[in-house]
Amino acid sequence: MAKQESGATEREIESLMRLVHVIEAEHRARPTSALDLRARMLIQDLGLNGATPILAVRRRLRLTPSTMTSLADRLERDSYIERRAHPTDRRTVVLALTPEGERAFAAEKEFYRHLIDDSLKSLGDEARALVLSALGGMIPH
Repeated sequence: MAKQESGATEREIESLMRLVHVIEAEHRARPTSALDLRARMLIQDLGLNGATPILAVRRRLRLTPSTMTSLADRLERDSYIERRAHPTDRRTVVLALTPEGERAFAAEKEFYRHLIDDSLKSLGDEARALVLSALGGMIPH
């Protein structure tokens, strides 16, 4: 198979695309998932990183300032997040999960736990461990 500039083969690229589609389709099929993709990404980001300055979250999620503001306004109104003053810089706003946001983050983790279990159930223990190890090494923490 021909390699692309990134070093990934067409098959690898298409496999990743299919995986993303499966994850999104599974999210849409969840009867309890009232959150859109950007809202889930923000909740996941705060759940993984803790209370964070809004600018850092916006950069990590690659959102425009207006999209970030609208998203934060909506999630704050729906009691998933809260805005806080930065402990040392009064000009900086920090976003943090509320108890409702923590429940949403826990539900996201549970969703992914089931998705992984369902996706890897046909693999043996050794292959499953290899896939999970590779997933853990793909993204910097």
